[in-house]
Amino acid sequence: MARMLSKSASWILRFTLSISLCLSAYAQADDSRANKAQLQQLNSEVAQLKKLLSGFQSQRSELENTLRQAEVNIGQLQTQIRKTQQQLDSEQKALQQLQSQRHALQGQKRQQQQQIEQQIRSAFQIGQQKKLKVLLNQEDPEKLSRALAYYDYFNRARAEQVAAYADTITNINKLEPAIQQKTDNLQRAKAQLQQEHQALLSNKTNREQSLAKINSSIKNKHQHLTKLNQDRSELERLIEAVEQTIANISIPSDYRPFAQLKGKLPWPLAGKPSNSFGSARGGSELRWQGINIPAQAGSSIKAIHHGRVVFSDWLRGYGLLIIIDHGDDYMSLYGHSQSLLRETGDWVSAGETIATIGNSGGQQQNGVYFEIRHSGKPSNPALWCKRS
Repeated sequence: MARMLSKSASWILRFTLSISLCLSAYAQADDSRANKAQLQQLNSEVAQLKKLLSGFQSQRSELENTLRQAEVNIGQLQTQIRKTQQQLDSEQKALQQLQSQRHALQGQKRQQQQQIEQQIRSAFQIGQQKKLKVLLNQEDPEKLSRALAYYDYFNRARAEQVAAYADTITNINKLEPAIQQKTDNLQRAKAQLQQEHQALLSNKTNREQSLAKINSSIKNKHQHLTKLNQDRSELERLIEAVEQTIANISIPSDYRPFAQLKGKLPWPLAGKPSNSFGSARGGSELRWQGINIPAQAGSSIKAIHHGRVVFSDWLRGYGLLIIIDHGDDYMSLYGHSQSLLRETGDWVSAGETIATIGNSGGQQQNGVYFEIRHSGKPSNPALWCKRS
């Protein structure tokens, strides 16, 4: 009876396990299909957004499009320079490690040479007589045994030293080609970095020329105000286009909703804002919908919360701009970047670097323009982010 119960329990356990495995497999298949469907939907949304935004460029002046191209080129070059510099640092570190290994092996080689030389001198000091002659001169059996053991030890030690010396030489010979390859890689990376810097300088010159022409075309305060209105209008159209085409994301279960973090969110970077939210812009009727935070060029701009990048491109008046959708109709905007490190459709985490500080969009001062929006309307970032 006990045996029958044991068999029944074993059968039930195997049946339950098989059912669990089947359910797990079905769940994984469902997740895979869901992820694939989300990716297809995202690609469709991004393509539609790009189609809507393509009309923006045709409405800009030739000077603005020239400025856009120069600043986009600068951003791409800065990103490439960043990658090349990382490669350069990696190759330099690897080369130093190989050179350090070679130095250690060469020291080991010298030490082994000295040991072999010492053994040769010891053998010479014993005498140039043959081993058999030395052994025949031993009358005491114990002395004879010690002499035989000594010669065997001496020969083994010499053979081991010679073998170790040969291994060291082999290892050094293997390192030399690797060191040469790393050296060549380093030289190529340096040459590439120099070319990228030259291209960057050329594009910066183009940017300054375009910006000077744009500024000279603005002859009075009225024209300046008109340009600010055009810039704001383009941003509003972009926000509207994003809301129409990009589906509002679903918040993962392990992330807190954006609304619950009011007053607790981090700033995109440390620094004192140069303006106040809602204050007048240059004495005009326009009001600031976000804040500017001055910072050193190339510094990191970080996402304030988990979300998905819904825009990563150049926009008139805001330069290289990233917009992140945080779900529940909340968005954060980061403008005037030097380079964009995330693309439309990318998921980002809170504190992740998404761009670098710059002055794109025709700015003179380096910094980031930062907005928080809910249902398309600007909200004061100081109410959302932690007090410094």
